[in-house]
Amino acid sequence: MNKKVEVTTPGRKGKKATKSVDTVQELNLVATLKDRQCNLLYWSPAGNMIVLASLGESSSGSLEFYDVSAGEVLAVREHYRATKVMWDPSGRTLATCVVQPLAGGYFKFAMDNGYILWGSQGKQMFQQAYEQFYQFSWRPRKCLLNAAEKADVVKNLKKYERSFDKADKERARLLHLEETKEKRELRSAFRERMRELCDFYNRQRGERVNMNGYDSEDESNYVITEEKQETIVTSEEKMVQSWSD
Repeated sequence: MNKKVEVTTPGRKGKKATKSVDTVQELNLVATLKDRQCNLLYWSPAGNMIVLASLGESSSGSLEFYDVSAGEVLAVREHYRATKVMWDPSGRTLATCVVQPLAGGYFKFAMDNGYILWGSQGKQMFQQAYEQFYQFSWRPRKCLLNAAEKADVVKNLKKYERSFDKADKERARLLHLEETKEKRELRSAFRERMRELCDFYNRQRGERVNMNGYDSEDESNYVITEEKQETIVTSEEKMVQSWSD
């Protein structure tokens, strides 16, 4: 945390002048991440989130989304031949790009030009390719809330969380219904076909009775017998010696 220190220096006519100086913020080790394929780090403007990126022609283009507060890896993704990584001003969306240089050598990137948008949790949201692509920039965004509005958000954070959770669950439910729509249609078609076949089978019952001379569906035409069979799995013999007084 920051600390303020008062420094007293000699002033004019023997008077002392006092000024406040901010000390350097202390650095504490949070975590050590070993054996990572990265050559650049990108902190989210919102804090807590960091992306470990491997960029360059000789790199894999891997992107590791790491939550510093939770101390866990959220996702590991890849954007082949990515040359730039940029967080949006709110820290909610990450853009990875393959841009071609204005000078020569553009042919190297012609097949990969474009950008991908990722959520802060590492989920791919959108992808766009271009034959020629030179630059990607986020629109500058100032703070949309004043101090009083920020305080109100913090005060009612639990209420907002409940409404957001409800909206997320509803969105997840609709997405699940959309993803399983084809399966549900196949299941309904199968059940309808089975119903039609059962109806067809039942309509032929009279014909089967005439052909067989008896009703195969009537259980009274059958004699049910039960047989029991015992099988010895293991046996063991022991000699017990009795001792008399």
